[in-house]
Amino acid sequence: MNRQDDYGAVVAWVEGLEQGCGPLAGFTFAAKDIFDVAGLPTAAGNPDFAERWGLPTQDAWAVAALKRAGARLVAKTHTHELAYGMTGLNPHFGTPQNPRVPGGIPGGSSSGSAVAVAAGLVPVALGSDTAGSVRIPASFCGVYAYRPTHGAIPTQGVVPLAPSYDTVGLLAADPALMERFARVLLSEALPVVGFERAVVMSDALELSTPEVQRAVEQVAQRLRALGIATLEKRLGLLEAARETQRVLQGAEAWGFHQEWLEAQQPRLGEDVRRLLEMASRLTPGEIGRALSEQVRLRAEMGAWLSPSTLVLLPATPSPAPMVEELQDPEQALAFRWRTLGLTCYASLLGAPVVSVPVVQPGAKPVGVQLVGPWGSDMGLLHLARKAFG
Repeated sequence: MNRQDDYGAVVAWVEGLEQGCGPLAGFTFAAKDIFDVAGLPTAAGNPDFAERWGLPTQDAWAVAALKRAGARLVAKTHTHELAYGMTGLNPHFGTPQNPRVPGGIPGGSSSGSAVAVAAGLVPVALGSDTAGSVRIPASFCGVYAYRPTHGAIPTQGVVPLAPSYDTVGLLAADPALMERFARVLLSEALPVVGFERAVVMSDALELSTPEVQRAVEQVAQRLRALGIATLEKRLGLLEAARETQRVLQGAEAWGFHQEWLEAQQPRLGEDVRRLLEMASRLTPGEIGRALSEQVRLRAEMGAWLSPSTLVLLPATPSPAPMVEELQDPEQALAFRWRTLGLTCYASLLGAPVVSVPVVQPGAKPVGVQLVGPWGSDMGLLHLARKAFG
């Protein structure tokens, strides 16, 4: 095991013997520092959070499941503070360096997990995804990502952000290995559904740069080569979905952290402080309207996902921006809203997603999302392995 971490991805290395036999025997993995590991503090990217959380006495469900299957946990990885951010910039513990884009942001919030995979420290890492937190860093670092159907993988022992949207996700260097780890984590056996058509979301393309648009077309070509028909359609609901996700996720994040924030006044980075302050000012009326809007949006957006149909859209609106571009809180916030417009489709629906990396000659990597109907997780993972493995 290479313990050299030149990219600042790792919070702590985990000592331990090789695990026994099982479907994941011989493989190592890392876990984002919002997953409990018995005997190690869970800091969630904040210098004061571990004291609030208390020292874990048992592993998070997902960590324990992978260990039982024979995989060996070797590291805990850095995260955007409180898992509440998309850049991966952390003013307290430093920002992991993107191995594929020198000087570029790693993306967040599962920044360290994506960097650890991209740098070859581990083949697979656990992350979380509330509004894109495995898909965004996977896009910027050029690795694969999987966000499950909401509730398909237990979140016990994982620091919450917004439980109505929180999921346990994976980042991986290889789609076949990602599928192998996912089979262990899915608490129920899910069928491998087949796909006959893919809908390319044209309004998502309009939010994206030309190189990202070309990446989506490259993925569409791969799917057509497998006999999957592609067509382009305009949803027209992304702005409403983004606003609804912003309000409801913010309300839940403030609800979880409010008591601690008001009683302890912990140290916070400026971007996270601002998001929490915005969330604290949400009114019951705003939250109520967002809940009603969510019902409408889920019905209209979900209608696109018939059992044999997936939706194709970018994971991020551009390749990784440079770190210095997003040091300013206003620019970071603008980046957040642009990106949320692409990730909110699956997040608001609770639908499964596989993000595949596209690396064009001489260009930075970008990710493309394959969003499937509820419960189609294994079908998406199988498709990713077949088309891109």
